[in-house]
Amino acid sequence: MIKRIRQFWRAIKAKLTVEDKVFIDKYLNDEEQKLFFAMRVYDQRHVLNVAYTAQKIIEQNQYENIDCNLLIRACLLHDIGRTAKDICLMDKVTSVLLGKFLPQKSKQWANRAEKLKLNKSKSFWQKRRYALYIYYNHARLGAEKLNELGLNNIAEIIRYHHEKVDCKACSELQILCLADSLN
Repeated sequence: MIKRIRQFWRAIKAKLTVEDKVFIDKYLNDEEQKLFFAMRVYDQRHVLNVAYTAQKIIEQNQYENIDCNLLIRACLLHDIGRTAKDICLMDKVTSVLLGKFLPQKSKQWANRAEKLKLNKSKSFWQKRRYALYIYYNHARLGAEKLNELGLNNIAEIIRYHHEKVDCKACSELQILCLADSLN
């Protein structure tokens, strides 16, 4: 729970620096940057932190056959399924808490939102259900966006970044999952 409180505090204070923007320009093309900047600033900060952590992991460990460019791009894009128009900070907090304390019920509500094709233009409670849907499905939704752009290699990595990763998973996915868990 302390980790989640820290995450909330970092989200409130989130901002990007000039150095961050240079880093983003180095790894993401214009099309990818549109996806990146469609996220809220706190999610942008989070994915940047994940990318920086992934770089440190690579530097400190002996990994073979790592495509560093692919890994950093995947880190920067791994949460693009959560856009600013889909989920706000309080929705995210609520989703995390419901997932922790009422996991089965929150997944039912999220599944109901998908079946009803709810979106942000619905009632207050329907919007909360839609936020749960985004919370639980952002990896798949982000992968679908990347597949539409022909970025299938990155899509396959981020699609599984919240799944249990086994030792057979590609090294880029393993590092992304580790870096994400540390942030």
